[in-house]
Amino acid sequence: MPVGQPPLYSTVSYISSNRGFRWICSLGILSIACGMGSPCTRHDSPVVKHHQCADSTCVSGCRVIATLRVHGKDACASLPVDFRRAAQNHPATAPRVLAPVATNVFTLHSRPGATKVIYLDFDGQTTTNTPWSRGTIVTTAYDMDNNPSSFSTAEQTNIQEIWQRVAECYSPFDVDVTTEAPATADLINTGGTDTKWGIRVLFGTPNPSPAPGSGGVAYVGSFGWNYGTGVDVPCFVLQDGVGTVPKYNADAAVHEIGHTVGLSHDGQFPANSPNHVEYYEGQGSGAVAWAPHLGAGYYVPLVQWSKGEYANPSNTQDDLAIITTQNGFGYRTDDYASTQATAVAIPGAAGSSTFAVQVSGVIERNTDSDWFKIASGAGAIKLNAVGGPANTMLDIQLSLYNSSGSLIVAANPTTDVVAAINQTVAAGTYFVKIEGVANGDPLTTGYTKYSSLGQYTITGSYVPATTVVTTSAPVLGGASNLAYTAKAAATAICPGITVTDSDSPRLPSATVTITNVVSTEDVLSLTAKSATMGNITGTYNKTTGVMTLTSAGATATLAQFKAALAAVSYSNTSAAPSTTPRQVHFQATDGANASNVLQSTITIGSGFNIVTVDYNASTKTLTLNDDGGNNAVSITLRGTTITVQGAGTTRIGAGNATAVTLPYSGAVTLICNFTGGNDSLSISSLKCTNATINLGDGNDAATLTYCTVLSNLTVNGGAGTDTLKLVGTYTKSKTVTSVP
Repeated sequence: MPVGQPPLYSTVSYISSNRGFRWICSLGILSIACGMGSPCTRHDSPVVKHHQCADSTCVSGCRVIATLRVHGKDACASLPVDFRRAAQNHPATAPRVLAPVATNVFTLHSRPGATKVIYLDFDGQTTTNTPWSRGTIVTTAYDMDNNPSSFSTAEQTNIQEIWQRVAECYSPFDVDVTTEAPATADLINTGGTDTKWGIRVLFGTPNPSPAPGSGGVAYVGSFGWNYGTGVDVPCFVLQDGVGTVPKYNADAAVHEIGHTVGLSHDGQFPANSPNHVEYYEGQGSGAVAWAPHLGAGYYVPLVQWSKGEYANPSNTQDDLAIITTQNGFGYRTDDYASTQATAVAIPGAAGSSTFAVQVSGVIERNTDSDWFKIASGAGAIKLNAVGGPANTMLDIQLSLYNSSGSLIVAANPTTDVVAAINQTVAAGTYFVKIEGVANGDPLTTGYTKYSSLGQYTITGSYVPATTVVTTSAPVLGGASNLAYTAKAAATAICPGITVTDSDSPRLPSATVTITNVVSTEDVLSLTAKSATMGNITGTYNKTTGVMTLTSAGATATLAQFKAALAAVSYSNTSAAPSTTPRQVHFQATDGANASNVLQSTITIGSGFNIVTVDYNASTKTLTLNDDGGNNAVSITLRGTTITVQGAGTTRIGAGNATAVTLPYSGAVTLICNFTGGNDSLSISSLKCTNATINLGDGNDAATLTYCTVLSNLTVNGGAGTDTLKLVGTYTKSKTVTSVP
């Protein structure tokens, strides 16, 4: 082992130390190694068979696969699945709901537009130049049929379910769980102005394995780890340890990602206790059997984040606080009203005699609740609420209140995490509240509401007030989302919106609301066109984020309101805007009844400036062309490699990489064309035959440091104030125009 690298403790096949080993204590499938001269002792208790070394050089706990400290980070592994036990518990771990297989399971996103990503990588990967191995680790693809070169329908179905399960567990946070490969640079936190980073999770069989005999392994605190080699540091879910069942893969993945965002194992009793359990496997039974994510949740249906609120915890760290404060992302934005006073009409579709409820949302925090308004006629309000699409962290309570705020009924079964209401009511206004709750005694078989979080869907029906009132509510449909790039022109948010109303041919008004508006950036606009919109006008309040569309005298038709709502456009006044996705609500009224709320999401790209790089190896000509924006580029020669690097919002090439490397085998001809904007060009240690730098318009700066130009350096300025600085640079001749 290299000098200065700490000892590595792992399974028998991985024993290595600069101290040497004498004793190896083995129990079942895992082993613990102790330092030279440190005999192992065995403690048997009703809780766990426990091996502990006589000194502190080993990792205690018979199921711990050891830690490797590199650059201040430890690598922690998770338990493999006990498949005999899993087979006995499988009915409790099966998904309640599973969506049809997506058209492309390798382009799934849980939160498109988020700058922090969790990339679930199923198609194999070669890992080099990372702390996992000084050589190479080749991970084969996730595979069920001994054919890793292609993905069967069954494999794609499993991949989608794994993604759904992992996405559910990270749904309270502003992070995108995706199966679509990001640029490697977008997984590494390089500091400075970098806003994109994340973690790669490898599913499959790695060779050699970084943690033989385990379910997975990760470095603690490695989310976005910049190891300095230009490649990301992944974590692993090991198929040898978890098989191919989606739940086991997802549980191991959530556990290992938890390590990468700074979390430690949830067990019982301190590590120096003879009763120590490294991974707590949970408590309770049936649909409410519970375990912590950083324990071992393979055998229970409800797995949540934890801060040690169960009997004799070995770890009381606040998972949610660490996740949301130490990794560059926090909680996602609240999606629905958290009070009765601000509740909007519950989304759904109105029929002639029944309103069909259909709304999905997220409980983001344990202090959050979502409220909805129901304008009901006399009859039954029937509502069913379930958690995430494949599994859930959310134990749901569904409550119904009258217009004065008095509770009518609350549904929260003690043996399940779903809730249902079937309540007969008189005509009137009612409110529905959904929230996450606790269950039972957390010190025995229950759990607190600490991590009763995540996605939900409410379905059902009620008799709409239109059977009592003489008009039905308008209905909006055709929701769509907008991907907006910074600096782009105003763009329609929901161009395919539809507006219908069974008995009101004309409407007085409608609103379009950015619920999480950034008032210094966000703008909604409408260009009124009388030919298609009649007399509809739009007024935008940038403080509240509300665009109000009004028809004088309520003379505008449904078709005219459809045209106006479809034309409401979004733009952003900032060159470097907040990339938090904006939630936009569309709602119309007929003067008596408000429509459903139609929701769209606007994702905001960073608006990178692009510089293209072309290198002709035969003529040794290196050409740079910019896009006319404000670009910052450096060209550096080190040894036999030229690196062209973008800074700030500048990206190199169509793939939006931050840098490109080129081979160097002698003096090059350099041509740099900057056509506009305020540009910065820095060239270091480069040897050129000729160099031509066209700075274009704008206030530009070019610096050549310790360069050699064997023939002629030509620098052409343009409008604006330009500067040229030569530091230790040799030029045989020099031609400079329009530069002081």
